[in-house]
Amino acid sequence: MARRSKKSAGPPIGDIEWTTPLTWLLLAQAKKAENRKTLLGKKKDENTSKDTKIAVFKRIGSVILADLYAINPDAVGDRVKKRFDYLVNRYKHHARWLRTTGEGLQDDNLGDEPDEEHFNHYVPTSGPDDSTPTHIKSIWDEIVSKFPFFPELHCMLSARPMQGEVSQL
Repeated sequence: MARRSKKSAGPPIGDIEWTTPLTWLLLAQAKKAENRKTLLGKKKDENTSKDTKIAVFKRIGSVILADLYAINPDAVGDRVKKRFDYLVNRYKHHARWLRTTGEGLQDDNLGDEPDEEHFNHYVPTSGPDDSTPTHIKSIWDEIVSKFPFFPELHCMLSARPMQGEVSQL
């Protein structure tokens, strides 16, 4: 008798169209205290959650993709996890661009190492404010025009202890 892998358990659910409104729902669910603790880390003086990340992704899927969740909770949890991971990776890519300028430029006199100039400006979790230099605001605006979820993810991820370097731009 052939064993089915856990990911193949249950009927297939097909592709999920991650529309902008559906992605906003995912981020809103990820920010909820019961999900945030597991996905992003606990806040100071907060107890840890006993939930696993996949349990949290399934819980989020049960809310934002209830019809598909009823068909195959494991597959929905896996799809929600993949979308969340994709969003976090896109955020990190853009945050890296915001932290550096001249990334990928080479100085012909120095050899093959890229020349990076790091910004030394803190961008609050709420985004640029009146004290933010104009060139940082311009980069921020360009990122947001390409990736509208950036401000929400910045708010969620830049406050994380493991993501602390992101808030120092």
